[in-house]
Amino acid sequence: MFNRTPSRTRQFVSEAGALGANIIGCETMEDFVAAIRTPRPIIIMIKAGEPVDQQIDALRPLLSGGDIAIDAGNANFRDTIARFDRLKDSGITFIGMGVSGGEEGARHGPSIMVGGTEQSYTRVEKVLTLIAARYEGEPCCAW
Repeated sequence: MFNRTPSRTRQFVSEAGALGANIIGCETMEDFVAAIRTPRPIIIMIKAGEPVDQQIDALRPLLSGGDIAIDAGNANFRDTIARFDRLKDSGITFIGMGVSGGEEGARHGPSIMVGGTEQSYTRVEKVLTLIAARYEGEPCCAW
């Protein structure tokens, strides 16, 4: 995981308890991208709007063809369409992903609504369905 404020990354890892052993805290974006095996699915979960565009711009030179930038910040659908169009010829694909659930979602899994190409959804479906909430045994995750 990466946060632009390294002390927050260190704090997150130190407070993760038993999960801390499964988290690689990275202090630079370069280290973060290098820590993920290719093709990389990268979830961006920050304030919607211009900050997402700034993060995509910062990530773009570090990414390779086949990587997926996933915006999980509940963006305006028009921004999602523009980001998808901006990246479509770069070899990097884009997913707009709505995440719903608030505090309960943080504790028990969120509802996850995924946009983008079916092929990119298929690549991330397994991990998303594992972290999603469940209703009557079915994951609350769909493309």
